[in-house]
Amino acid sequence: MVYCGKASQGCQNCRTRRIKCDKKRPECSQCIRVAKKCPGYRDQLSLMFRDESSKVIQKAHAQWGGSPLESSPASSSSSSSSGSSSPPAAIENDTPTFEITPANGLVARHDLRPLAVDKSISPNLDERGLQFYITRYLMNHPDAPVGPDGSVIYIPQNDVVQNVMIAVGLAGLGNLGSDKQLTTLSRQRYTMSLRETSSLITSTPRTDAATVGSVIRSIVTLALYEVVHGSGTRASAGTANVHINGAVALLRSVLPLSHLPDGGTRVVLQVLFSLFIPSQMTEAPLAPAFFECLKVCQDNLEGSPERVCVDLAMTIARLVQLSSILVKQRLSDESIEVEAHMRQLLALRAACDRLEKRLWETYPYAVKQIDSLPAIAVYHDTYHAYTEIWSARIWNHFRWARILILEILLRLSDDFPILGSRSVPVADRIDLLATIKRMSTDLLVSTPSHWHHPVLDKPTAKMMEAPSKGGTGAVGLPTLLWHLKVAACAQGVEDEAYDWVYNVMQVVWKDMGMQHARLIAGFMDEHKIGLEKEALNRILKLEEDDDY
Repeated sequence: MVYCGKASQGCQNCRTRRIKCDKKRPECSQCIRVAKKCPGYRDQLSLMFRDESSKVIQKAHAQWGGSPLESSPASSSSSSSSGSSSPPAAIENDTPTFEITPANGLVARHDLRPLAVDKSISPNLDERGLQFYITRYLMNHPDAPVGPDGSVIYIPQNDVVQNVMIAVGLAGLGNLGSDKQLTTLSRQRYTMSLRETSSLITSTPRTDAATVGSVIRSIVTLALYEVVHGSGTRASAGTANVHINGAVALLRSVLPLSHLPDGGTRVVLQVLFSLFIPSQMTEAPLAPAFFECLKVCQDNLEGSPERVCVDLAMTIARLVQLSSILVKQRLSDESIEVEAHMRQLLALRAACDRLEKRLWETYPYAVKQIDSLPAIAVYHDTYHAYTEIWSARIWNHFRWARILILEILLRLSDDFPILGSRSVPVADRIDLLATIKRMSTDLLVSTPSHWHHPVLDKPTAKMMEAPSKGGTGAVGLPTLLWHLKVAACAQGVEDEAYDWVYNVMQVVWKDMGMQHARLIAGFMDEHKIGLEKEALNRILKLEEDDDY
């Protein structure tokens, strides 16, 4: 739930007069003094879900020079459903420009600036938010919705889903323009969407497949709002985790989805995989519903080569659980706990070796190279040609998890050298670092399959994208960005990879207003500073040793 800022619990009369209310019972002293009927006080729940859209819009008009009278259409539309609104006209200057330096094809960090957003208020703020969502978060992505003829189209959504889209769009617009009014309005719309989604969950029969699908889409888009609004990476991950767990619980109550050919297995697995990163970041345990849903998927895929997806999910679940334990435990060399963790990590490493072979058999892909591609958008002029977006995502989940497993194994062997030297001998260490580098490079090379860089023309972007008919747009982008961050900051990876990923984060922020990308860039800066400090400390220690 979103707390909408500090507000008074005083009575309406005192708030209107802008004076302090003493909130005495049964009536406040201020109302008694002026002989007015005290209307009572607001409770905490009322404060959290108060609707002040009209006030926000009036303030926006005042700031931007518009007339408050002109804002009435926007105000009424903000408090009513936007489902009947026609898609808005295109925003001018929709495609940003990027400077590519001749030397290395990368955008210099200091040259990147958020796009200037036109602050002239339109008659309908909801339409501005919806349009921004459609153009930046839905249409220009490999997983954009397509019509029967294969062309990219916007398919009108259930009112509840569309309201969440508006919230995401307004949040992105507010971020790009540093516009607190639009940001606050997006939170109002988000809060409204939470209520509407909750009501829909309560009122929808579990046999109503179409409406259940809309509820799932709404919940996933609510999680997307958290990373776009981005109050903080850990805080956003925590709230997104709550949303996705809600989707998992709902799916558990309706499985199997008989109207889908695979019983909804891919839909369920996609939601389950989206839980791993927020769970790891917040050290939150995976809920029982997660494993119950995974068991249903396992039963549905029994005997199918795609059973590898379930086994991969279980391997990552073990990694997430082990990672949360390691954060909380105080360990010492040669202890039973460290030895047990080492054994578990070695088992996970072996599981990854087996999974890679099975993934190649189930989801093969081609590696292609074209010299003329812009270096800022395509790493080392190379891209992967996948058969579908599903297999591209499964491969990236595997690469990300494998990097983490091997890095934790290396870190434990460094921290506890007695056990580490036995578990990870020198030859193994070289192999681990080589595998980390290979997985990191593959993550970067796969990027055009998942995301259209704005500098690519449409035919080139289409050529490199992974085919899809899911229609979820940018919903998978936050996961991709976190995978790229892990790859760029992995042990033994070159600065070139770091710089390339850093620029991707800046471009996503600049193009979409996704706070998640900006925060990840900040994490990368901190990581770089930490490495430089470690290197300096090692040099100082060597100099001290030489003095002796």
